[in-house]
This record gives sequence, structure tokens and C-alpha cells, in this order.
Amino acid sequence: MLHFRMDMPLYLMALYGSMMIAVVLLLRSLLRNRLPKFVFPLLWGLVLVRLLIPFSLSSPISAPVPEWQMRLSKNPAVYVVENAVTTNVTAQEDMDYSFAESTDGQLVLMSVFILGAAATAGILLSQKLRYSRRLKNSLLVEHNQTINTMLRDMGMGHILVFTSDEIASPLVCGIWNPHIYLPAGMDFRQSQTLRHILSHETMHIKRKDNWTKLVMLLALCLHWYNPLVWLMSKFLSSDLEVACDAAVLRQTGVDERQSYAASLLSMAITGNRSTLLYSAFSKTEVERRIKNVLGYKRATAFVLTLSILFILCTTIVFATGGQAPFSAHFSSYCSSTSSRWGVKAGLTRDIAFGENADRRADNTILDVLDADTSNDPDIIANRVQAALAEEFKVEKGAFRVVVGLCLDADMVAREYASQGITKGQDGYYLYNGEAVRAYTDEMLGMVQTQEKGVVDISVQRNRLGEITSVTVLRKGDAAFDQHSKKIERSNRYNTVISSGAVTEQVTVIEDKIGGTFLDEQ
Repeated sequence: MLHFRMDMPLYLMALYGSMMIAVVLLLRSLLRNRLPKFVFPLLWGLVLVRLLIPFSLSSPISAPVPEWQMRLSKNPAVYVVENAVTTNVTAQEDMDYSFAESTDGQLVLMSVFILGAAATAGILLSQKLRYSRRLKNSLLVEHNQTINTMLRDMGMGHILVFTSDEIASPLVCGIWNPHIYLPAGMDFRQSQTLRHILSHETMHIKRKDNWTKLVMLLALCLHWYNPLVWLMSKFLSSDLEVACDAAVLRQTGVDERQSYAASLLSMAITGNRSTLLYSAFSKTEVERRIKNVLGYKRATAFVLTLSILFILCTTIVFATGGQAPFSAHFSSYCSSTSSRWGVKAGLTRDIAFGENADRRADNTILDVLDADTSNDPDIIANRVQAALAEEFKVEKGAFRVVVGLCLDADMVAREYASQGITKGQDGYYLYNGEAVRAYTDEMLGMVQTQEKGVVDISVQRNRLGEITSVTVLRKGDAAFDQHSKKIERSNRYNTVISSGAVTEQVTVIEDKIGGTFLDEQ
């Protein structure tokens, strides 16, 4: 089951996009000479989608969202089975996740981000305007029969060709209405070279490469701080040129490889000027391009099929690998009189199960607890996970099940009495008649403290929830005194109830699994 949303935070878009760039670079280094040349421009296109579109598509292979990206909020409801009837017995503070609130630091980061994006956009725009001014005085080639005939044969007779003495190499410039620009000093009598140039430049127009580069420029403005995105822009331009060469050779035939390579060499420019602003012959990687041209082989049907499958699989992984923060809350904290254990289920990925999904989850969990005879938390967790997967028709891994010991007060009293732990009239615990200052039962999720008392006790249980021992610390022991300091620090945060001139410490019993907080006096 997939779930689509459009609320991916920008920082996660950048994180997942950076991971995708690293993966594509690795694949490029390993498979560049083994796959058809159109594969990597398509993969770069997938990266651009991830960098620019805030979509989130959850799937079984989606990466979990780290908890530090989310915060807790309250969502009440807990259910207990008694005589096969489900009743609401108390309020619970369940885990629910939402986006963290803005802070002053985040506002500062946002301001820096906006200024950086604006500066990057300004620099790129100024470069674009400078090149446009250089091409402004170009002359339209209207009556060259050779050029017009070649363009019509290519199905691109509507494309205008200009000459300019401001450029040293042919290029395509323009988005809505692209034009081809040729150097003014070019010898138009070399018909073969001219045909190769026009074939190459019109192929850029057919493939919408300038649109791809415009999207890359937008990604640079949005992710100006990310060096991987700048590195991607370099390889994207290079891969577009190589893919364009391969597309031209598929149309012209293998017998023209050498002459086409010669045209590349004769028209390639020197230097490292940006090619994101237009499509042009570049000498920065002309050697690799010539090797690709001379070694060009038409891809077989088998290789094309594998390439398509490779792209489809990569698309699925890239599209569903990352997900935005979501509400992990699913079920209430459920317990049954027939089991010593309580269960709470959450989601590991973003899924929408429709109305009353939480009620269905509660009923499913309660059915498992009511039928359980093992009293084994691991078995219960596995059965609950399997039952939820069956109920909602998804994979078991979509649910995170937490099982915690859940005993009623009478059962706890009987177990404690067998260990010499009882309650006094004031509600505080006694150990063999001695007043207990601090008491903990970690598996049960219970804590009690008071200022008076001569012993500290800690109840240990095995994995089945059975008491195995009681650790006792007495006044005068080094561990007791160290514990006294900890209690003194923690008391600063405890609730204090004042009654006249007497101040008493409130006993807090915390159910960690269900999140239930009860006050005992």
C-alpha cells in the first residue's frame, strides 16, 4: 500500500537528493560504458524531481523517519477488555508526531538560505543576460539553401539559424523559441561538418535539453549551499552531450562515426565556460566524447530491455526511499484481563487506513491479547504484528509493536507481598516494615519517592515479567548516598503539594508503555 503526500520538508528533499546524487555518481563510474547513453540523463532527471518537488511516497522500502525530526503531542484513549466488553477506562497521553515549531535559530537559517538563493539566482541571471547581449547583434541566415534544406530534411525547418562573431562554437540558446547560433567564421561550404553540427544542435532541441538545464539551474538556486548539486550540474551537462551524440549516430549510421568525430574536434571550444545556459560543443570533455563516438555500437534489444528495467527499478527506489515526517500514532495502549501484558502499536511508515483505523487496530490487538495463553511478550508482539498486517492488508514491517507489563493493583500487591513489599497507611511502600524512600519497578514502569525513608529498593523482573530479586540500598551505603544526590536533583522537577506549613512529595506512578500518569497520595 502506497501513500502520497506533498509536504516533504526542504531539508529532507536536500538530504534524500544528496543521497541520490551519490548513488548516481557511483553507478555512473561503474556502468557508464556498459549502459546506453540515455540512461544517466534520465537518472539525473529523477534526482531533479527529488530536489525540486516536495512529494513523499511511502512504500515498504521507505527509510524510517528519525525521531529527532518529530515531536510528541497528546492523543487520549485507552481500552481494556473485561468480560469480553471493551470499555474506555482512563485518559492516555499517546505518541503523535508533528513538525517541530520554529525557533530563532531556524529563522536565522531561513534568512541565510533565502539570501544565498537570491544571490545565486542573481549571478546566474546576470550571466544569462550577458550572453544574451552578446548574441543580440547576430545575423539571421535566411537564404542559405544548404542550411534550409538540411533543416527541412531533419524535420526542423521552423528553426532559425543565426551567425555571430561573438561565439567560437555552435550553440542552441532559448527555451520557448530556441535558435541555433553558428560562428561567423565558419566555412559553410563544408557540407558534411555543417550537417553534423545541425544534426547535433537540432537533436538538443528535440530532446528538450535546454529545458533540462533550466530545471538544473532552478535546483542550483534552491540548493546553492550543496556542493553535490553543483557537481551534479557538471556531470548532467556532460551526459546530455554524450547522449545527444549517441542519438545523432543512431540516425546517421555507424559509417559516419569518424567524420562526426572530426566535426566534434574541429568545432569544440576551448576553456570551461558554463554550458548550463545553452547547449554547445565543448572541448573540456571532447576526448571522451570522441572515444564514445568511435566506439559507438547500437544497443541490442536485450540491453535496451535491461536498461529500461534498470531505470524503472531505480525510479521506484528513488521515489519511495525517503518519506516526510508523519504521525506514528496508530493504536491505543491496550490491555486485557486475560494477559499480563499491554500492547501499543505504531506505524513505521506513512500509511492512510481510512476512518476508524485506530478502533480497528485496538480491536485486533485486544483479540490477540484475549486469546493469548503464552504470556510471552515476544510471542504476543509477533502475533499482534501478524494480525494487524492481516487486518489492514500490508506488510508486517509497517507496524512497530511495543509490549509492556500491565498488572492491576491487586496483582501487583500480591507479587510485592511475597517479596516483603507492602504499603503503609500513608500510601508509601514499606520493605519488611522499613519505610522506603525510593522505589522503582522498571519493567512495570512504576516509580515512587518520598523525602522520608531508610531504604531504597529496586524490583528486578525476568523477560516474562516475574520478579526475580529486590535490590535494597540502606542509609549509610555509598550507593544510597549517591542515590540521595540524584533524588535531590530530581526533586526540583517533581510536583509539590503544600498543605499549611507541611509540604509533602507527590508520588508519581508512570506507565512508560501506555504513557499514563496517575497521582497517588
